[in-house]
Amino acid sequence: MPVVTVRAGNKQRPGRFDVLVRKATEKASDLLEESDRVLVVYEKGCASLYYERDGEAPTPSPAQRPS
Repeated sequence: MPVVTVRAGNKQRPGRFDVLVRKATEKASDLLEESDRVLVVYEKGCASLYYERDGEAPTPSPAQRPS
């Protein structure tokens, strides 16, 4: 599953969480144009956006039949 990382920017700037949320929201909107699902995971100072490309969704494997 591909991932994109977004960073808040300068650590000393106040309100950087607001900046991070805005950047992550913009990037997620862009990714949603190309994929069906986007998962955003916020961490300290950054956010990871996991997404699926078209046709990349996991497909269940065929059930194993006993011999």
